[in-house]
This record gives sequence, C-alpha cells and structure tokens, in this order.
Amino acid sequence: MRLVRLIAVGACAVSMLACTEAVDPPPDPEAAAQVGEAQPLPDTLPPPSASQPRYVGLWATSAEGCAEPAWRFQERQITTLGEVACSFNDVRQTNTGYEIAATCTAVGPPTPHTINLSFAESARAMMISGGPWQQGTSLVYCAPL
Repeated sequence: MRLVRLIAVGACAVSMLACTEAVDPPPDPEAAAQVGEAQPLPDTLPPPSASQPRYVGLWATSAEGCAEPAWRFQERQITTLGEVACSFNDVRQTNTGYEIAATCTAVGPPTPHTINLSFAESARAMMISGGPWQQGTSLVYCAPL
C-alpha cells in the first residue's frame, strides 16, 4: 500500500511539473533584438593604488553629473564648484577608507573638520561623512585628474 501511495504522489508531482513548464511563454526574439547586446558595467571606482590615495580624481553625486564633475579631490585638498575648499592637514588610511583632518572654507571663515571617506564596492560609490557636507553623501567616480 505504501508503494502505491508513493507512486501516486510521484506521478502527481511529475504531472504538476509538466503543467508549470507549459505555462511559461518562450522568450520573445523580437524583444531581445530591440534591447541589443548586453554591455558590461564600467568600473566606477578607482582601484586601490600604492602611488596615490584612492579618492584622488573627479567625482560627482550622480553619473549624469560626470559631464561637469563638481568634486575635485587632490591628494592634499578637495574643492567643489564654487562651494567648498578644504586643505588636508592629516590623512590616515583606515580599514574602510580614509580619515582626514581638514580645514575647510565654505560660506564662513576656515573651520576644522574631520572627513571620513569609505568605499562601497557593491554600490560603486565613495561615501563621504563629516566635513561641511550633508551626512551620508555618496559620490560616483568620474575620471582621474
């Protein structure tokens, strides 16, 4: 009796599997032709380097902003388009990026700040916290200097 039940359950499972396969429509070749070939995603973060800090380069808050990158990171300073300029007094590498003691000029006189930079590989972004900016600003890499 057990064998009969086992065979019956197996037959039902196989028939249900066959039904689900028949329900799925085949891929549409015309839709695939309209989409075109898949393009590889570009590397949007500079690779770690022994010759210069990873943050050095042109950055923006979005890929569209790379047409005229607003954030210019040099080894010892950062400038943004008409808004902020910071001189880096001390740069320390951390497990997640960099901790920078900086003096920044924004709307008022120069003030000391601690700027933390970390890299989100999966999001292909550099996160900036501290300094005269909003907390949790993320930047995409645009180009080398």
